[in-house]
Formats: sequence, structure tokens, C-alpha cells
Amino acid sequence: MADAVLLGNNLAMLVAAGELARRGRAVTLLTDGKGMGGIFAGLRLAEHSFDMGMVLLEKHTPAQPSQDPRDYRATVRNDCARFGSLVSRYMESHLSLVETPTPEALLDGRRWPDYLIANRLEAFAVAGQANGTPAAHMGRDEPLHAANKVGGSAFDHASYAEAAAINHGEALHRHYFEPFIRKLLGVGSEAILARFHRVGWAPLYYPETLLAACEGRHTGLPEYRLWTTSAGFVGQLVGDLLAELAQSPHVTLVKAPIESLRHEADGWHIATADGQWQAARLALGLPNERVHQLLGLPPITPPDSASIGLLFCLVRADAIAHATGCLMVVDEVFASYRLCDQDALAGLSPDWHRVVIEANSEHIAMRYPEEAAEAVMLREVCDLLGIDDRDAVQSVKYINARNALVLPTPGNLTHAAESSGLLHSATPHTRLSGNLLGYGVASINDQIVQGLGIVEEFV
Repeated sequence: MADAVLLGNNLAMLVAAGELARRGRAVTLLTDGKGMGGIFAGLRLAEHSFDMGMVLLEKHTPAQPSQDPRDYRATVRNDCARFGSLVSRYMESHLSLVETPTPEALLDGRRWPDYLIANRLEAFAVAGQANGTPAAHMGRDEPLHAANKVGGSAFDHASYAEAAAINHGEALHRHYFEPFIRKLLGVGSEAILARFHRVGWAPLYYPETLLAACEGRHTGLPEYRLWTTSAGFVGQLVGDLLAELAQSPHVTLVKAPIESLRHEADGWHIATADGQWQAARLALGLPNERVHQLLGLPPITPPDSASIGLLFCLVRADAIAHATGCLMVVDEVFASYRLCDQDALAGLSPDWHRVVIEANSEHIAMRYPEEAAEAVMLREVCDLLGIDDRDAVQSVKYINARNALVLPTPGNLTHAAESSGLLHSATPHTRLSGNLLGYGVASINDQIVQGLGIVEEFV
């Protein structure tokens, strides 16, 4: 009989299965017929490994690190940050990591060190003078001061537009942040909750920090560093974990779809075409809709969401005039919002580079109703990289991930909380993971912490 039964295909299940097996525990992992790792597995195309757009790693040491992943709180925004040291050790034990070059932001035809995700604020020394400075000095007792964005109750209800107006000033917000949000999410910042501004890759700086940047003074804000693997493919983590599980004598991997899942007095009963399993307790990491279906729960109301188009390309290195690792495209001249060169990010120099460009597919359809999204994005790859020879760019695959990004709207957050509460009631003696725990808790770092927490529960 297995020491641990894990049902799901997300990264947390892989992490848990691998760590339990290393400790000599017998593990049964049922995948429900789904590919393991979700979007973090990436794709194998034209004999090259591609990540699904910008997939980079964060590793840092928090001021007060937490070491017991069982203390992880999914209801606290970005709680995985407390476990930064734990996550960093895990990643470094599995991957050869390299620090990426500073991302860039393209605005008004000029490239700047990125201010959206990397905390590089040089752009505002010029930009602030032309577009206004942040709101006047205010104390941190102001409910919507950015210092309160993690725990302040005002952030449960305020929109990002409201919080940004107070912390950034309306003029800066309109010019430097709003265009990117609209291109990515397809809605304005008034529609999304301030606490979840990072879902749209939008920052919320302290007003005093941004004011210092606008005045050309030292801000004291360090650059936020990002990492990739030495091969330039973060999906390597999923592949390596799968290979490890396949070789482990402690792991039974069941790939058949689940036919039934029910909880009775003696525990959980699971059936597939390959057999039946019983477990006193369970770890669960399937999509929300699938769990509702298996348990006979009410169907989930389709959330407000954005569809994301991804174009995977191979680009001849000697044709690239404007090299970049990661480019956040704020400039409204372009329909796409981000371009990543996986090889440049890893410091590699192959003859052909793996490049992925991302765009909101509905945004492209509205802006270019007569053109296919793939054609528009291919043209923008050439324009953003300064490529004159169109034969130097091979379009390998276009994917339209429909409704891929659930928007952080008040309605969606309410539905997510209700669904999570319902699942907790319907799944006794179960450790949930990923989006089953609520909204915004399915990042790589979140799922590593969740997976390690499952391990501690089962050992």
C-alpha cells in the first residue's frame, strides 16, 4: 500500500512525488491522463525546447525566512515570498541556474532598463519631468499607500487605478503603466483589484520612491533579479522531475483518466481503467473545473479572463540588430506586450535563437481585424529585433490559449474564494494545491512551497 496517494498533474504534485520518493516513501501518482507540469513543462518544437512565453525564476532571501512549508498561507497574497530561501535551495539542487540580463521596457520608441518587473527606475528621471511627478508626500498611515498592499484591508476593495493614482500620480500611471495593462489584460486598471496588480505585471511603487526617481535622486530600491537555467529552458525542471520519477522504485505512475473519485468513512476511493486505489488522505492538484466534475459539485461560473496568443520562432542570430533577453513592450505602436529570447536570457550564442512573443489575442483581433494574429506577431518580432530579412525568422508554432489568464476582478476573486471554500468542505483529509487553493497561488514558487508542504504532511 502506498504511503502517499497524489492525484493531479500540476508542478506541486511533481515536487511532492519526487521528494517523497527520495525519502523512501512509496508514492502513487495519478495524473488523470493529463500532461505533467502544466504550462511550466513548456513545448518541444522543431527539435528545440521552448518555455511558454516569459517563464523565469525568482530566488531571494527574505528578511525573516520561513522554513516549514506547512505554514504556507494561500489566503495571504504572495506568501511564498516568506519561503524564498527554501525555494532557492530546492531550485539550486535541481537546476544549473544563471542570472538573466536586466529586462528592458520599450516606451515612446526608446528602450529603458525595465521598470515593470525589475525595479529599474531610470526612465522616470526624464519621463517624470515630462509627464508629472507622483502625488504629494503622504504618510504610510494612508490606507492605499503602497506600504500596505500586502495586509491593508483597503487593498481588498480598491482598484489598481485608484491605488496607482495615489502612489504614482495619474499622469505617470496613464503613460507608463496603463498601456501595458490594457494590452495584456484587455481591460483597464480600474477593473482589477489593487492587491493583485502583479497579475498584470504592473508594479505599485511607494510614492516617495517614484518621486525620488523622477527627480533623479537615489531611490535605494535594488534591482529585482531573475534567473533561468543554463540551457535557457525553465521547463527542464518538469522534464528532470518526470525522468527521476520514472526511474524511482518508490513511484507508481498511473496515467489513465480518473473514472470516479469519492470519499467514504474509510477514506478516499479512486478508480481508473487501470485499477482502483484507496487512501486515508490525499493530495490534489487538478484543474478546478475537473475536481468539481469528479466530486459532483456545481459547475464553476466561467470567469472574466484574457486569451493569450504565443508565437514560437527560431531567429537567425546574425540577423538580430536590436538584441534583448526580455522586452516588455509598453509602446502602443505594437500590439504585442512582451518578447523573450530564451538563448539571450541564458547567455547562449547558437546560430538560431528561440524567441517567443506574446499578445492578447482579442486585442490583436480588434486592432487588426483583417490580419491573422500569427502574421501580426511575426511582423512585430522582426520590428522589435530590428530584422530586415524576413527569411531570418521561422514561425514554428502559434498557440491561442483561450481564457488562459483569469483577471483579478472583484467578481472573480469572490468566485475563487467560494470555490476554494466549497472544495475544502468536500475534500476532508486532503491537501489541495495550485488554483484549488484560491486565486493567484499557482506560480512556480507557490507550487514548490505547496509541494514541499505536502511532503511534510505525509512523512
